[in-house]
Amino acid sequence: MTELKKQVTFRISRMSEDKNSYTEDFTLECTNATTILQALETIKGEQDGSLTFRRSCRASICGSCGMFINNRSRLACRTKVKDMIDLESDEPQILEIAPQKNQPVIKDLVVDITPFYEKVENHKPYVQDGPEKVINVDKTSYEQVNMVSNCIMCGSCYSDCTALAENENYLGPAALAKMFRFVADPREGQKKKRLKELSKKNGIWDCTRCGLCIDACPKDVAPMEAIVKLRSRAIEAGVTNNKGAKHAMVFKNDLAKHGLLNEFWMIPKTFGLLGAIKQIPNAIHLAKKGKIPSPMPEKIEGVEEIDAIFKQLKENPINVETRKEDDGPGAG
Repeated sequence: MTELKKQVTFRISRMSEDKNSYTEDFTLECTNATTILQALETIKGEQDGSLTFRRSCRASICGSCGMFINNRSRLACRTKVKDMIDLESDEPQILEIAPQKNQPVIKDLVVDITPFYEKVENHKPYVQDGPEKVINVDKTSYEQVNMVSNCIMCGSCYSDCTALAENENYLGPAALAKMFRFVADPREGQKKKRLKELSKKNGIWDCTRCGLCIDACPKDVAPMEAIVKLRSRAIEAGVTNNKGAKHAMVFKNDLAKHGLLNEFWMIPKTFGLLGAIKQIPNAIHLAKKGKIPSPMPEKIEGVEEIDAIFKQLKENPINVETRKEDDGPGAG
């Protein structure tokens, strides 16, 4: 393959000593083999030694070089310049680099990862003894664990999470995926206790299921899938005395009974009478717009078919768990 060479402008977000952010442009010749990390190291070494960023392994293992590149969180060591801009174009090419989102910026491209790690540490990231542990296990027992064990704690999913953008107290996809790693471990003896903790406010039910964490993850951990599986396991374990689980069950029961959602009763069934009373101002606003649904919706045509589907699923449950064979060192 012919080696392409082009002058590329790197527009990098920086932070002054008085903590004001600004952008600075650096121009560098890049080839089709140049990674973002290589470019940043060249800029630091040859143009501005004060440029600050984290890096370590250069092999997509340590997660240190996570940053916001062209409006998405990526690892700088595995992201090539040619994949972000058009090296063959005659037009000027600008590549934008900023620190990860949802975390305080310390300097330039370095963020404070303390809150990110504390959310994992505060939920006991280790196997606990207890009555629910399985003694006799084989290699297939860990097929649920293998996928989420690939997490390198790079923070990419945390950075792109829309729920965190609105609520800094939300645990975030990385911490929840890490917790699924222990809930799914057959040696874990406190599964239900974990599920109760994770079902509280700022836990599994606060995920908006936008899917951005799946796109951002460089190791195919699929954090949102882990969160959905935690929800399913919580309901199966009887951990349902919370708004998230109640909402999910009301949704399911309405579909099974009527074939559509009964929006009028959704709030009182989910939040209770007091919660419904608090929503009266919103209800009045909706009423003015003519958007109050009927409390007695009619069944949709063909609801018997939906009922038959639910009966089939009850009699023949589908295994929706994602399983991955061990392909790491020593596998075989």
